[in-house]
Amino acid sequence: MKSVSLLLSFLFCISLSFAVFAAEKDIKVLERIKLSAYADVETSYHARGKIVDKNPFSAQCADLALDFDPFGKLGGYAWSVSSMSRSGQSAVRRNFYNEVDYAVYYDYALKITDGWALDNMVARKWVTLPGYRPHAHTIHEWNFSQSLVNPYVTPYYLLRSGFKGGKWNYWDVGLMRSWKLCDRLTLSARAFAELGDCRLLYDQYGANPNNPNGTYSSGIMALNLVLRLDYAITDYFGVFAFVHQFDVVNTDARDAQGQSSAPESLNDLTIGGIGLSFNF
Repeated sequence: MKSVSLLLSFLFCISLSFAVFAAEKDIKVLERIKLSAYADVETSYHARGKIVDKNPFSAQCADLALDFDPFGKLGGYAWSVSSMSRSGQSAVRRNFYNEVDYAVYYDYALKITDGWALDNMVARKWVTLPGYRPHAHTIHEWNFSQSLVNPYVTPYYLLRSGFKGGKWNYWDVGLMRSWKLCDRLTLSARAFAELGDCRLLYDQYGANPNNPNGTYSSGIMALNLVLRLDYAITDYFGVFAFVHQFDVVNTDARDAQGQSSAPESLNDLTIGGIGLSFNF
C-alpha cells in the first residue's frame, strides 16, 4: 500500500497548499470542502457484468473533496462491503468488511454553454479484499469517465482498467436523467451496457463452453436499468430506494453461467436497495 500512502500524502500537500493560498487571498476554505456519504442495504451485489453475491449485503461510502473552482476538484473516497449471509458466494470470506475500495481522483467540468458541460474524471483505485480466504491480492485500477451534462439526457462512459492483481478493461456506457417530482423528491433513471475485453469475460464467467480453447471475444457483457427515488429530508440528509434490473446478454457468457453450479452464476436478476445519504 506504499503507493496509496504516497498519493494520499500528495493529496494532503495539495490541500495544504491551497489552504495557505486561500488564506492569503481571503478565500473561504470550508466552503470549498465537500463531504458526502451514504449507507445502504442491497438485495444482491453486482459488479463488472456479474453477480458477485446473490444475497443481501450492506455498503458504506465516504467521499471527501476539495473544490479548486474553476480548476476542478481533487478528492478521495473509501467504499466498503459487508455481507449479510454466509451463503451466496463460492469464495470463502468473512461477512464484516470483506471488501474495502479506496480511490483518489481529479474531476474537471468543462463548461460549454448554459446548462451544458463535459465532466471529466480520472482516478487511481485500489480494490482490497481483506476478508477473503485464502488471501486475495489487491486489484489496482485506473478509472476514466466522461459525461455530457445537459438539461435533457446525459450520455456517459466509465472505463476501469486493471493493471495489477488482474489485467483487463471494463466499460460502463449509458444514459441517465433525473426528474424533480416535487420540492424534495427526485426520480432518476439510468440505462447502461457493460462491456469487457476477452480477459475480463474469462475472469468473470469462466471458460467459454462454445470455444475449444475457452476464450471469448471482447464485447458486450450485460444490460442494466436502474430506477431510483431520492427524498431530501433536510438540505444535508436524505433517504433513497432503487430497483435494478440486470441481464447478461453475451450468449457465450450465459451458456458458461448456465453450466456452472456456483451460487452467484445468475444471468438475470432484479436487485433492490434502500439507504441513507449525507451531503455537507
